[in-house]
Amino acid sequence: MTTAARVEEERARIEGPDYKALTKNREGPCISVYTNRNSAAEQAKNELKRLKDLLRNAAASFENTLTTVDDAERLLESNWELVQGESARAGMQAEAIFLSGDFFGCYSLPASVAERVIVGSEFFIRPLLPLWRTNDRFFVLALSQKHVRLYEGSRCLMEERHLRDAPENLREDLAGLSFERNYEMHTAASPASNQKGAFFHGPSVSNKDRLIHFFRDLDLGVASVLKNEEVPLIVAAVEYLFPIYKEANTYPHLLEDMIAGNPDLLTPDALHAASWKIVESRASEAEARAFDVYKEHINTPLTSSNLRKVIAAAASGRVRFLFVPSTGEQWGLFQPPETVHIHDKKEPGDDELLNLTAILTLRHGGEVYVVRADELREGAEVATVFRF
Repeated sequence: MTTAARVEEERARIEGPDYKALTKNREGPCISVYTNRNSAAEQAKNELKRLKDLLRNAAASFENTLTTVDDAERLLESNWELVQGESARAGMQAEAIFLSGDFFGCYSLPASVAERVIVGSEFFIRPLLPLWRTNDRFFVLALSQKHVRLYEGSRCLMEERHLRDAPENLREDLAGLSFERNYEMHTAASPASNQKGAFFHGPSVSNKDRLIHFFRDLDLGVASVLKNEEVPLIVAAVEYLFPIYKEANTYPHLLEDMIAGNPDLLTPDALHAASWKIVESRASEAEARAFDVYKEHINTPLTSSNLRKVIAAAASGRVRFLFVPSTGEQWGLFQPPETVHIHDKKEPGDDELLNLTAILTLRHGGEVYVVRADELREGAEVATVFRF
């Protein structure tokens, strides 16, 4: 497979970091570049040169690896349109760029960062974690009888997704002679279906049957877009439509929380604000519950704040919740299954061990939370809750 094909296949979503892609085993080395934005005019003219200079300044980090600075520059140049597309996003202050032999990803960031290049066995994702939590992505289905829109969003962005093979509204779904045949098939098992093909207005019983038919066809389109996704779906609709849609829905991550009201009257910005309020509240509650579990089991075999022990446990998939401090770094080497060398400062070939622990935790389905250093026990480098 060519590099271009790999890049197209593996490119991460622009709505926010795709942590599943960033924590996947990659053809090393993994190169992580963090850079702040300049003014629009200066950025358009000098950004590529400035990024190349950052790579050149980190040339020593490429020693004894299978990739040279020239290789990294060529990969950056071949994907420059993607970087420029991210750089055009309004309101963003920085970019994070990730390069390896089988991956290229670029993300806009909502806050400035320390400019640096990190070369290691894994991507350096720790600066992302306070800005984009691992569970920040979501979908919004704006649903009315006249219009249907599906959005994908995150903390700062929301963009409309194309719904393939889905009706755009109720009238389109029920139009034509094909409606009676499909309608009979969909409603044969429904005892409420006693007036096939009739049109009514308002939430009557027979109107519910029409809506169920519409929502089942719509669910097929939603399911095709959300296939293999594990992020929340929020419905924006007038309240009486939501329980009917839930009957037709097959997506397993539909939230009970909804945005009540006619979404046709809301702008995408208003939908984003309302949906983010729901997602942020749920994420904060999940983090608080996880930290309560940690506090409840301190000084038991179910928790640990020993970095060496935690890294080995993360590599074997035993970490359920990991809490890493927002500041500070620990450099060293991890030699599976359990050998960890911690160094006072970065040495050739080292990985940042707090970052590595986060990568391994996410790779095995654990949750990672960024906390203030003073929230951890005194002298603790990390905190964790084990699965067993």
